[in-house]
Parts: sequence; C-alpha cells; structure tokens
Amino acid sequence: MDICGLIATRKDSKRVKNKATRKFGSSNLSIIKINQALKIKKFKNIYFSSDIPELNRYALKKGLILIQRPKKYLGKCTISDLAPYLVKQIKESHICYLMNTSPLLELKTLQKAVNIYEKLNFSRYDGLNTFEIVKDFLWGKNEPINYKLNKQPMSQNLGGVYKHIPAVSIMSKKKIIKFRNVLGKKPYKIFLKQPESFDIDTIYDFKISELYYKKRKNK
Repeated sequence: MDICGLIATRKDSKRVKNKATRKFGSSNLSIIKINQALKIKKFKNIYFSSDIPELNRYALKKGLILIQRPKKYLGKCTISDLAPYLVKQIKESHICYLMNTSPLLELKTLQKAVNIYEKLNFSRYDGLNTFEIVKDFLWGKNEPINYKLNKQPMSQNLGGVYKHIPAVSIMSKKKIIKFRNVLGKKPYKIFLKQPESFDIDTIYDFKISELYYKKRKNK
C-alpha cells in the first residue's frame, strides 16, 4: 500500500498568535510534528504545506516535499476547502493527515494507526480517525444528549458520544476528494485519552499541553 504523510499549517492564527512557530518546549508545534512523521518508515513520502518560509526551509532540509498553495487556501480556509486541493497534488493513493496541534500524540499511537489502516476492511470503513469518548453531561437545545434526565448516571459511566480529535486521519485520496474532508461517514475509531487527546485551539490549550510535553521530555 502506498501511503504518505501530510502536514499543513499556516501563519495566521486568531486565538494563539504564531501558533505554528511559537516556542513550545525547546521547539515548536510544526517541527515536533515533522520529526514525528519522519519516524514512520511506512510513509513513502511526507508532504508539507505552509506559508511560513522558515518552516518550509526546515521541511525541505528534512527531505519533505513542499506543496505550495494559493492565498484562497490560507487564512479562513476550512478543511473542506483545503484537503481536496492538497491531496490532488499528491501521487500516493492513501494519505495520513497529521495535525501539528496534537503534540502529545505518542509515536506508538501513530504507528498503530498506520498498521491498522493497512489491514482495514474498506467495504466497512471509509478510513481511520482518532476520537475521544466524551464523559460530560451534554445537552442539545432542550434535552440531554447522552443520558436520561430521570436516570442520571455517574459521569464515568456516560458513553455513546464521541469527540473527533484531528490528531490522525488516514483515508484514500479518492475518499478525501469525495467527502471534502479527512473524515468520512464510517471511520474506524482509535480512541485517545487525555493528555494524548489534547488539541491546541486556545492559549489555555497551548500552555497546558506544553506543561505535559515538558514533563514527558524530562522523564
């Protein structure tokens, strides 16, 4: 199976300024993710796309293939716009999309995901994605989503609701283009637990994740 890695980032970040290059531990989120991807020997190639010259230079130095993208695929562009464009520039048929906002993803989890995907029953699953089981009391507009009001369980027994964690997404190029996303309707779910499931979206997420990252590095 020809499978590649893909990492995409951008300069603009509204909630965490310079998130892609901001100092994180002794490095930054993008370099951490590039170096993790390089440890997966089953990747035929690793592609990188950004509008940040210093990251592009680093990626080239490490042997990654750069994908340039027009301004309309930067800024407020969503994954539904970006993913189809990026994968059309890639020659491999299967793509592992990695988010640099998941610095606590363990290498063994990524390796496990690739190994599982290679043996996946594609008549049953669209691809493979990382999730987290939600253990919170969730409500829609008028009623609970994951429990009955008159039979409220203990929080640890809540289930049935999953949060998509975009740390790892593996799908075929054809299905990414079809769904305009790196997540299909029938994903094989790999469940992450905190802190591995942390996805950096705010400065609070950034600081908490960095504390865990430093603690892990010092072990």
